[in-house]
Amino acid sequence: MTVPASVLVECPQCKAETLHEVLSGKLGGKSVSVLDSTVKCKDCGHVHHVTVKTPKPVEIPIVLSWLKESSRGKIVLGPDEVLSVGDEVMCGEMPTLVTSIESNGARVKSCKASKINTVWAKRFDKLKIPFSVNNHGRTFSDFVMVVPDEEFFIGDILELDKKQVVIHSIRIEERTIRTGSALARDVVRVYGAVVRKTFQHGARPKD
Repeated sequence: MTVPASVLVECPQCKAETLHEVLSGKLGGKSVSVLDSTVKCKDCGHVHHVTVKTPKPVEIPIVLSWLKESSRGKIVLGPDEVLSVGDEVMCGEMPTLVTSIESNGARVKSCKASKINTVWAKRFDKLKIPFSVNNHGRTFSDFVMVVPDEEFFIGDILELDKKQVVIHSIRIEERTIRTGSALARDVVRVYGAVVRKTFQHGARPKD
C-alpha cells in the first residue's frame, strides 16, 4: 500500500472535517492500516500532524460461472462491507452477480466481508435467457444472449431456430406476467409460440 495524496480529517483551524494534502508520512499496521503523516488543510492552509487508522481491505475467493464453465478469482472489499446474494460486484473488470455466500461452512444470504469464506457468482455482462416455444402442438427449447438491461415485451416477435416466435408470457422470480414487459436481469424463462402464417384466398406461399 502507498501513502495517499490526500485524506479527509478534522482541521483544528476550521473546526470541521476537510480535505487535506498529505505532505509526508508513512503507513504501518497489520490488520489495521495506520497513516502517520503531516498534512495541510486545503481550505485554510493549516499544517498539522495526524494519525489515521483504517481497516485493511480483505481478499475474498470467488468462483465465477459462465455457461458450463467456471473459474476462480478474488474480490476486494472493506472488512465491514456487507455482501448479499443478488448483489452486483466487479471481479477485475468483469461485472458479476452474487449467487451464493459461504461463511463458517454454511451458506448465508448476507455477511460481512471479514467473515466470508467463499463467494459464488455468475458473469453478468451477458445473460443466457431460456425460451420454451410451442410449435403447433410440440414444444422446443432455445435461448438468446442479451445484456442485463435488455427488455422483453409481451407480444414481441423474434426469430428462434429460423422461426418467427411471439412472446406470450414471461416467468420472473415470483410470478408469471402476461402483459407488459420485464428486464432480462429479472427473467427466469420466456414462453412463446411459433407465428402461424396465413395466406389470402388464392395466394400461394413462395417456394
